[in-house]
Amino acid sequence: MIDYIHELYQHALMSGRLVFEDDPGYRDALSRFGQQYELIWQAGDHRQCEQLYSLCFDLAYFSGRAAFSQGAHLGMGLMGWSGTGLSGL
Repeated sequence: MIDYIHELYQHALMSGRLVFEDDPGYRDALSRFGQQYELIWQAGDHRQCEQLYSLCFDLAYFSGRAAFSQGAHLGMGLMGWSGTGLSGL
């Protein structure tokens, strides 16, 4: 079952139905991460990496949210397709 879910996830990515950049929160977090990374690179000061770690958690949150939303949408579609609706849960 896990392999099947992984295949569905990969298919959603490849088909363009799951695009993380469509989420404004993800785009903002990615932009902030890129800017902070560039500043750390230019300064060469590894002590600034703590701020970068925080931005990594933001990226993980927003990418997880987008993936969950896609999974919920897929699950609801499968329940509708099978005709069970929410009673199938």
